[in-house]
Amino acid sequence: MLQQNKIHRIYLKNTIDIGKDIIVSKDILNHIKNVLRIKSNQNIKIFNGDGKEYLAHIRYLDKSLIISPQRECRKVSKNPHKILLAQCISSSKSMDLAIQKSTELGINEIIPLVSLRSHSGEHDKKIEHWKRIIIHATEQSNGLYLPMLNEIMSFRDFIDNQMETTNYKICFNTIGRRMQTNDINHKSHIMLIGPEGGFDASELELMKNYNWNIISLGDRIFRTETASVVAQTILRGF
Repeated sequence: MLQQNKIHRIYLKNTIDIGKDIIVSKDILNHIKNVLRIKSNQNIKIFNGDGKEYLAHIRYLDKSLIISPQRECRKVSKNPHKILLAQCISSSKSMDLAIQKSTELGINEIIPLVSLRSHSGEHDKKIEHWKRIIIHATEQSNGLYLPMLNEIMSFRDFIDNQMETTNYKICFNTIGRRMQTNDINHKSHIMLIGPEGGFDASELELMKNYNWNIISLGDRIFRTETASVVAQTILRGF
């Protein structure tokens, strides 16, 4: 339930400068006026993903909404520990939850993958939907940075591309070994999570050949959306 007198947080793509009015798009106008039902001459908090948050005043003028930034009220530096989520595309509900919860926890980057057991479908049409989930999850979780949503890749192309990176590569799978201290103490992780049906044997063999660290999350079998949350929680040290 929404707390009384809670100030809503709104993500804007605009440049934000104190004292300079912002006229927002029709989508933002509709969201603020008709969804959130914020009245004219009230305050909101706004951010654009650069690590700063502003208190702003709104007013409706004809068919427009004008947002007036008043003052900077919060500034947060990026966490130097970078975590990327390579999430094999699963069912719509599971994929949405994985993206939402990972965003709430502060994931830096999300790479949707098509693996052998991924759900079929026209995945490119989901990109805008996933971006909206990221925005809303960042707004609601008090975040100030939006994770980057990469283009959809095939599993094989992704594994090939990661050869040249310095990310510490972890695939979470029930066949893996136990997590060790050395697996956590890195500045940049990429964690690979499979779809509902798990990885095909050929995919696991490919990861072994490319020297991925295959690690178990314990003796329980997690849903794919749960695995992404548990994995990031462990790596962040929450």
